[in-house]
Amino acid sequence: MMTCRELKNLLLDFVSGELPPEHKALVEQHLHKCPPCEVYLETYQLTIQMTRQLPCGPLPQPLVQRLQDALAEIQKEGKS
Repeated sequence: MMTCRELKNLLLDFVSGELPPEHKALVEQHLHKCPPCEVYLETYQLTIQMTRQLPCGPLPQPLVQRLQDALAEIQKEGKS
């Protein structure tokens, strides 16, 4: 039996269709028996839909620099 916490940890993969069939079946079984998790899933999906509708503007330059620095650090660690 899957717990609510386990379901929440698998939710992104479930919504994106990336869960293995056995895990997908467990999530679906839990959702049928747990109305709060069913509502949580609906809210999660609605949040994804709404955020996809937000306008995509340019990133602020300080954020771009921080991301580039973080990526450079990750690449540097990978070569070590």
